[in-house]
Order: sequence, then C-alpha cells, then structure tokens
Amino acid sequence: MKTPVCSFCAKSGILCPKCQEKLEKGEITHDDVEVTKWFLEYESKNPQIKDCVLQKTIDTGEMLIVMINCGGKVSRALLNRIGKQMSMDKKRNIRIIEKTSSIKRLLEQLVYPARVIGANTVWLPDGSWESIIRIPKIDRKKIPMDAGLIEEIVKKLAGEVVHIVFE
Repeated sequence: MKTPVCSFCAKSGILCPKCQEKLEKGEITHDDVEVTKWFLEYESKNPQIKDCVLQKTIDTGEMLIVMINCGGKVSRALLNRIGKQMSMDKKRNIRIIEKTSSIKRLLEQLVYPARVIGANTVWLPDGSWESIIRIPKIDRKKIPMDAGLIEEIVKKLAGEVVHIVFE
C-alpha cells in the first residue's frame, strides 16, 4: 500500500527528516502517521489492499475520515469491513471513503446511510461553480454528522464548494 508516510516512520513512530518536513509543512498530519501504521499491519493479513493508496485523513472531532484510492479494485463491502475493523482497533468512529471524481459519489459515501437524490452544478458569473446536493428531508437524521461539517470536508477533500439542501 502506498502511503504519505514512509513505512519505516510509520512502524517506528519516529519521523525521518523527509516525513518530518511534510508534517511541518502541513502536507501530512499525526492522523496520517497513525492510519499508515494501522494499514501496514492490516495489509500483512489482507493483501487485497496492497494496490491501494492512502490519500488523506481528516479528523472532524466526531469522526476520522480516511480517503483511499484503490482504482476500483476493492469492493465497497471490503472498505466497510476495513472501516469497522479500524474503528474497533482505534476505539473511535472511522469512515473509509474511496477517492472519486464525482461529487455525488463522494457525498453518497460521506452521508451514508442517508440518500443523495440529486446533484446540480451552479455556474457563477466569475466562471467558478458550486454544487447543490439534494437529500430527502426524511433522511436528515440519518446523516452521521452536521451538514455544514460535511460541506467543509468536501472542500478539503475535493476542493469544491457544495451546499447540502434537504427536500
């Protein structure tokens, strides 16, 4: 598995100069180091994730979001099992999502078990765009975290502005 932290640093817990520089620049976080260590241990027991790439981790306070890219080679069911195992091992709420270019698919992973019924792109006069994500009102309580927090997470993960609307 490819990770933002070298395997030696993850296993030893002591960062080499290169990884320490990444940490100081803000390219990686302490969560990245901890998640890398966990994935390297998990990979030895489950080689099906060896081609995956750990992209980013975001700590929301309520939940740790882990974005990985497996190139479609790993099933959603396996990612859910990995997330449950990591949650049990770390004793905190962890959600593993797969990197995707589709904002709708990214949001579907973040708001699950709530449903996304639509995604629209709004083009602004300055040439930029924002996405409006529609979720049924009945699913409002199913969302695992605050809608504003999800909007911030998407901004960090995908660099896009989204607005969640309940219909």
